[in-house]
Amino acid sequence: LEWYVKVPHHEDYHLWCPVTINPEQRDWIEALHNDDAELGEVRMFPRGDEWYLHLTAHREVEETDVSESCTPIGVDIGETALATVCRLDECGSPTAPKVFSDEGSKVRQLREEYFTTSRRLQERGSEELLEERGDEIWRRIDDIVHTVTRRVVEYAERFNDSVLVLEDLTHIRENMDYGAYMNRRLHGWAFAQIHAQIRYKAEEKGIPVETVNPKNTSKRCHACGEEGTRPHQATFRCTNDDCWVSEYQADVNGATNIALRYLHGESLWQKTGGDDSVEDGAELTQPQ
Repeated sequence: LEWYVKVPHHEDYHLWCPVTINPEQRDWIEALHNDDAELGEVRMFPRGDEWYLHLTAHREVEETDVSESCTPIGVDIGETALATVCRLDECGSPTAPKVFSDEGSKVRQLREEYFTTSRRLQERGSEELLEERGDEIWRRIDDIVHTVTRRVVEYAERFNDSVLVLEDLTHIRENMDYGAYMNRRLHGWAFAQIHAQIRYKAEEKGIPVETVNPKNTSKRCHACGEEGTRPHQATFRCTNDDCWVSEYQADVNGATNIALRYLHGESLWQKTGGDDSVEDGAELTQPQ
């Protein structure tokens, strides 16, 4: 073990935890250590009996042109639908979308069950039973997340020269305050974990993963670019009377915008101001 992570524990001292790194990510770790890359968000999360460290890093790379033969597949992560994937055909039109809404509903139910059970058992002082019950619920959630991220990658395998396109996670607001209920929902939703799982599973299959600016991907119509409305959580309505889109499945519209943003070469570095990505705690997770 040659690497350690310093975990803040007390104002006078820290915990130094030994870690094993993925050999394929060694150059990124060394770049961070040598100040050749900029460290972004860092999170630790459990998976079974092990702890994993997920971090984001940025460094300069040579600019490359998007291949004309690639098949961009937008991935929209949300709370209503755990994930939505949609590929663009040769004309840049959304084709064969897949919405994992049942899985999102199941995860929400399990999380509500966890918080309700936690409150009840804490009142009874049953700490041991709380830990046992909590571990069981989160294992079930973790299984669902693993299944969905695997199926996202399997979806991409169906197409030639596919590229999975995700929203950039860099600008998550760690200090957001939407009240106790919303904070519980937003911080409990494992966006970084879902991203990490999609990345490493796609890498195992040789499928590239790219990120784009998340600004307004859920607000704008993928057909005309006009800002629309969300009369219901799963419904997007275009306000442009001249557009052929009147109502559209909202998560598919978002996934299509994500894929189009990559196809058009819009860099995540163009981000300005607040965005409405699900990680940033906006419309996809607000109660309707």
